[in-house]
Amino acid sequence: MTKRLKYTVGAAAACGLILVLALVVYLGITDASSTDDIYLIPEGYEGSIQVNYNVAGAPGLAKEGKYDVIPIRADGTFDTSKPDMEYGLVTDQYYYVSPDGRRTPIDKSCVHVGGNGASEIGSTVTRHNYLKITKTKCGGDFSAWGK
Repeated sequence: MTKRLKYTVGAAAACGLILVLALVVYLGITDASSTDDIYLIPEGYEGSIQVNYNVAGAPGLAKEGKYDVIPIRADGTFDTSKPDMEYGLVTDQYYYVSPDGRRTPIDKSCVHVGGNGASEIGSTVTRHNYLKITKTKCGGDFSAWGK
């Protein structure tokens, strides 16, 4: 194989690899999933929140457009029969809800997304989503670390 032919084959292979990688990145960006939850939190609540998924006998989740609505109880928990939470880009919305149903948006700097977990009893896997909400410690440290 001549030097020129080797160079041409190598350049074509490199261009093909770049195109394949660009396509993978493009598909990953345009087909990204998102969480799409609306958390309705009792007015004035501060502390930990735990949402439990795949709980037998618990209610499903209502929808508002593409969002699942999660009405948090006064103790900071909610159980749903939905088998699992959504994963991906966190696009959630957080609201305090007054006793008469009025919603007040919660600033994202007052929310710490704590992560997910799971527990298993027999063959039933219950998934958990953890958050923290504050009214008094809002800011970058709380949002990032929950402190």
